[in-house]
Amino acid sequence: MKKLYILFLIQISAISFAQETLPIYQQYLLDGQFLINPAHYGETDDIVLNGNYQKQFSKLSESPNVQSVGIHANIFDRVGGGISFFRDQNGPISSNGITAGASYFIPLSDEGERKDQFSFGTNVNFYNLSFDYGALNPQDPNDPLLYDGNNNIFIAYGNIGMQATFKNFFGGASVLDIPLSNDIPIVNGIEPSPTKYILNLGYDYVITEGISVEPSILMNLNTNSSKLIDYNLLAKVYSDTNLFAAGVSFRTASDNVGSQQLSISPIIKAKINRFTFGASYNMGLSDIQTYGGSSFMLSVGYNFENFINPRGYRYR
Repeated sequence: MKKLYILFLIQISAISFAQETLPIYQQYLLDGQFLINPAHYGETDDIVLNGNYQKQFSKLSESPNVQSVGIHANIFDRVGGGISFFRDQNGPISSNGITAGASYFIPLSDEGERKDQFSFGTNVNFYNLSFDYGALNPQDPNDPLLYDGNNNIFIAYGNIGMQATFKNFFGGASVLDIPLSNDIPIVNGIEPSPTKYILNLGYDYVITEGISVEPSILMNLNTNSSKLIDYNLLAKVYSDTNLFAAGVSFRTASDNVGSQQLSISPIIKAKINRFTFGASYNMGLSDIQTYGGSSFMLSVGYNFENFINPRGYRYR
């Protein structure tokens, strides 16, 4: 019974990942906001490099894992630009994507630290999914479906977004995975990723100088009528060059069938001079985790001095 349950788990995971580009975990809490909203390209004066690794169902030998790496910067006056790459491996299913785009910023105050600003951006994601039939152990190895040649698909997606920070409030909205090619509902048995609508809102409440608490919420809607909601809370201690933060993220999901609590994730992150790193551990709240195990994410990065645009951000 346990083996059948694990097989079912793998099959369900494969189906869901086959219909998704970059899965959204806690990247946006670990300096990867630009991965889910192109309006964050160039939001600081540095060149920001960020990489993430996500491992799911740690008890399984071939459990899903996702890697992403991206870089973005203010490249000219108020214009930001960025590029990122991801790879998602899930048993015989492998998907890759490369994304590039730009953003534009409008200052909302005369402060010189870019704390109050509005931006909008867009990018294009060139996404490829492939299926390795050789990794299967079918009952009938001569099944013609295994040799029909329909083992990969390429789709170009468009993404748009906007975001703002003002008086310690922050929020954003983005629309991801708008198919620009192969937008027919089913292509060779594989459907495009459902278009996602990402909304987030939060407030950085300063307790005293160098100490703050940041509650936030992120809502992930899509055209398959499903909904994910993250409730986040981070406590931060910081100086001009260093930061340490710790907190928790609680995720729920709902669709036309019902709702459930998916996971609770402790989070830590830090910035030491120009180095950044972070980690989250996703403790699943469903019975699947009993057999598959929990998951975790690691993040590392570096903020380079901006040699692309040494003139800096233009306020007027």
